[in-house]
This record gives sequence, structure tokens and C-alpha cells, in this order.
Amino acid sequence: MKKIFMFCSLLVCSLLFLLSGCGNTQTAADTPNPYKIGVLRIDDSLPLYLAEKEQLFKKAGVPVKIIEFNSAIDQRKAMEAGELDGMMTDMIVTGLLKKGGNDVRIVATALGADKTEGRFLVVSAPNSSLKTARDLPKGNVAIAKNTMMEYLLEQYETELHLPKNRIKTIQLPNLSLRLNAVLAGKDVQAAILPDPLAAFAVRQGAHILIDDTKLKENYSQSVIILTQTMITNHRQDVTKFLTAYNTAIAHINQNPAAYRNLALQKANIPKSLAASYKVPAFTEKSVPAKENVQRVMNWMVSKHLLEKPYTYDEFVLPQ
Repeated sequence: MKKIFMFCSLLVCSLLFLLSGCGNTQTAADTPNPYKIGVLRIDDSLPLYLAEKEQLFKKAGVPVKIIEFNSAIDQRKAMEAGELDGMMTDMIVTGLLKKGGNDVRIVATALGADKTEGRFLVVSAPNSSLKTARDLPKGNVAIAKNTMMEYLLEQYETELHLPKNRIKTIQLPNLSLRLNAVLAGKDVQAAILPDPLAAFAVRQGAHILIDDTKLKENYSQSVIILTQTMITNHRQDVTKFLTAYNTAIAHINQNPAAYRNLALQKANIPKSLAASYKVPAFTEKSVPAKENVQRVMNWMVSKHLLEKPYTYDEFVLPQ
């Protein structure tokens, strides 16, 4: 009788242990893995950094982890490998990702909802004789081929009626090297640069040939993209993600000075520009306009980067 009692006691303890283990496993399974969002260390990414720092994603009820990349190439490779759920990028990269089989869609504009956001300049070397856009055929322009930089330069040439066939370009994809090359003014006479590097070049004596905030059209937009898998299977989380993202934008716009140190830290602002650096303004609840998407699609097809353009609905998630 005593042996039977001991056996039953051991059996009950074993069952309780197993049930306890099952309960712990269920709790772990219920804990969601964070969505991984890739960013570059530029001020376009500031709302994402802020949303993570102030736990706005957590408050909105969506787990997000910001993953930093030192180059757009590394960021794109991670997205292609399925290591990211989304990223801050541009429409050229978005089109190339879709072409490569990564089903992604734009869910928000980062910078560039209007032409005052996300300035690009075409500048010439401090010692250059190139002083206006009309002088560009006399020299060369450093760009990155098959990227937003090349797209922008060609849009500027079209609007300003510049002779495209007479403007020489040099392939120089690394932004830091491009900046240094144009300031040296030896092999490179001009270059297209985004702020804050563009502002830094001007402070070092570079001449502004084209300022895209002064053109008629708005050409440059950076965007936030998410995978279609996340959009389809976790639509509520996408809504929460955008809520937190737009809350971060509202905080920045209401008190940009409060986030200046964060921007200086995260956006790799040169020390010589720190004193004059101005936190950019962002636009809430914005996606690229149809005409902007169509213009990019047409350019990509003309460059044989795409066989045919994606429709707006294939490219952008409506707000």
C-alpha cells in the first residue's frame, strides 16, 4: 500500500512538472519577436530613432527593433536576405527590391513630402570655374549610377533645360569620398550631395550650382517600406507602427531643439556643422504622390532597371 501511495505521489509530481513546463512554453510562444527595421545613420531616420528611444513603439503596442547599417548596400542585402521587416530607403531601391522578388510597399514618406524637406545640392569645388548650372558641361559631376543620385541629376537637367549629352558623370558611390573629392577639386569638378554633407561642402567654400528646394518640382523623397508579409499578416501591428512613427514626427516638429542632440548623435553630423545644424521638419501621415512614383517608375524603365513600371497600388500602401 505504501509503495502504491509513493508511486501515485511521484506520478502527480511528474504531471505537475510537465504542466508547469507547458505553461512556460506557452508564455514564451506568446511573446512576439520584434519587427526589425533597418536604418541608415542620416537625419531621415530620426523619427524611427526617437520612437525607439522614447518607447513610442512599445506604448503603441508593437515590438520594434531598429537595426543600424553603415551603408545602403549592406542594408539592401539584409532586406534581400529576409533579415528585415522594413527599412528607411528611397523609391529606386524599393523598385529594385520588388524586381528582385522582395514584395515590399511604401507605408510612409520619411523626408520629402514637400521640396523643402531633404535638400540635395549640386556643388562645384571651391577652386572650380563652375559657378552656375549652365557651367556643368564644362566639367564633370560625381554621382552613384542607377541610384536616386543619378535620377535626381537627370530630373534637374530636364527642368533646367541643360544639355544632358554634354554633361559628364563620374561614378563615385561613397558619399564621404565624393564629398572629399569635390572639395579637393582635382579629378572631380562637381558632385550631387544631400544635406548635411551638402551644407558642409558649402561651408568649406563649394559653389551651389543647383539647389533642389528652389526648383519647380519636388523630386527627392526618402520612404519607409515594410514587407507585404507584415502588411498582410499583421495589419494591426502596421497601424500601430505608423501611429508611433507619426507620434515621433509630431514630437520633433513641436520641439525640434529637444531632439537636436539625438539627431547630432545618430545622423553623423560633421563637428564643423554641429553648431549650425538644424533639425529637419517632417510631414505626418504622408506617402509619395502618384506623380512622384510615376516619374521614378518611368526613369527606372528608361534605364532598363525595370521591364515595366509598378502601379501606384503595387508600390504604395494607402493611408
